[in-house]
Amino acid sequence: MNKNNSYKDRKYDIRPYDSSWPAQFEQYASQIRNIFNNVRIEHIGSTSVPNMVGKPCIDILVIINDLQIVEDHIPEMEHAGFEYAGQFVMEGSRLFRVMKNNELLANIHFFLEGHPHNAEMILLRNYLRTHEKEVESYSHIKEELYTKYANDYASYRKFKDEYMNALKHRAQESTVVTC
Repeated sequence: MNKNNSYKDRKYDIRPYDSSWPAQFEQYASQIRNIFNNVRIEHIGSTSVPNMVGKPCIDILVIINDLQIVEDHIPEMEHAGFEYAGQFVMEGSRLFRVMKNNELLANIHFFLEGHPHNAEMILLRNYLRTHEKEVESYSHIKEELYTKYANDYASYRKFKDEYMNALKHRAQESTVVTC
């Protein structure tokens, strides 16, 4: 599960929000539904937030009851064009990717129902969808990092992740109800 090795020499690009991203998500989601039937599929990441600057990579969360079901459907996913990356993000998850010329076009994250990372990803997406100033700030940080690390995705990710951890904390604080 060493992600840094996979970041070596990875091409990436930061772009303004593209209104075609939701349609791209729907195309991938349709393919996934055809293979897995009754699963919850969520559009997450920068491409799921209107006006968010980001990599043109569609991030998808698939919530499933049993990871063995994912293992059982690897051939169908690969036939549909999804490259299997195994347990990549963290324990208890599976990842498929769509790659073209070493550029990442889509991540399909499978997590078990009830996994804490599910709520975190959805909370962050929903928070950004309702906090325009956070979208502006986060977009600005990503643009600055891309300018500085255009040929060094590992460094871009390191510093973006540091900012993102603080952003997650703000999102979690915003959901705390005080009496």
